[in-house]
Amino acid sequence: MIKKSFLFLFMFISLSIVGQENKTQLAPNLIQNTTISGNWFLGYIYQEDADLGSFNLKRGYFTIKTKLNDVFSVRYTQDITLDKEGNDAGNVEMRLKYLYMKMALKKVEPLKNTYFEFGLIHRPWLGFEQTVNRYRVQGKMYIERFHVINSADFGILYTGLLGGKIDEKYRKEVNSKEPGKYGSFALGVFNGPGYHAIEQNNNKTIEGRLTLRPMPTIMPGLQLSYAFAYGQNNAAVDPSDFMMHIAYLTSESKYHTLALQYYQGKGDNEEEYFDANGDAFKNDGYSVFGEIKIPKTAFSLFGRYDDFVSHQAADVHANVLVGGIAYRFLKNKIILDVDQYKTDTDTRNIYELALEINF
Repeated sequence: MIKKSFLFLFMFISLSIVGQENKTQLAPNLIQNTTISGNWFLGYIYQEDADLGSFNLKRGYFTIKTKLNDVFSVRYTQDITLDKEGNDAGNVEMRLKYLYMKMALKKVEPLKNTYFEFGLIHRPWLGFEQTVNRYRVQGKMYIERFHVINSADFGILYTGLLGGKIDEKYRKEVNSKEPGKYGSFALGVFNGPGYHAIEQNNNKTIEGRLTLRPMPTIMPGLQLSYAFAYGQNNAAVDPSDFMMHIAYLTSESKYHTLALQYYQGKGDNEEEYFDANGDAFKNDGYSVFGEIKIPKTAFSLFGRYDDFVSHQAADVHANVLVGGIAYRFLKNKIILDVDQYKTDTDTRNIYELALEINF
């Protein structure tokens, strides 16, 4: 796995070098136009039902981006995680999260804030949700936690902002991600099962998102979003239908974040919510997330409640309750939280001290 990763890294750098227009300035241009960044999640986790506590690598991302010219750029992101299955359980595993070429449409005036991605790319929904709920260090977002979709896949994506960018003060004090004055959008076609699964059939998934900012001058932090996905799961024979609809209401300011999400769908992108006949189960649920930043301090209080129901022969019903405190420094944060996962037959409590590192 590691050898393959270095091979991809070598190919990435080689591609960047070939793309430089001035061949007499290859090395200086490559350095000048390349950025390196990282995003690591480390923690100590105590699981009450197993009476087990351990220091852990929750996730690690290492990213290289190279700008080839004003239109084309490339990205390589390594996903580093702890293998928990099979003979390699306990080993630190490296795999690709993103590997794509980006084409910005800067020279087309009406489309100057839009671009294409092609390769192993972002999917429309989860990447956006994580710009609002910035506690991925605590755990997966609602819809990914219940194995409906994940955040990256092979495919093609078209995405951008609506109405140019919102004012600089909002971007600086509140949120600089997806800063469309009137909202943003994303639409793509994907293999379906995600970046960590092999494609088993010829079916493709269409996924999209539309976000509107209805009052950019009066209430710039208010956004309304709708996301959808249509396709089939990843079964090699007789795949079942997959459908997802999400409504999302968010409010953000310098001192608060509130997000309300409702989900309704059928099946999933992998192979979990369907019966022996290949018929997809209907699912629904909701999630509520909130954060309060304590004025004149670097502390925040945050919480989340998830409710998920899969309508099977005997319905599967699960809730998640998360609560904690965070301390922010530089671009990093430390969190102390409690995570309770509860079903009709079982309750699991996890206590965690986690560190998010960004550079």
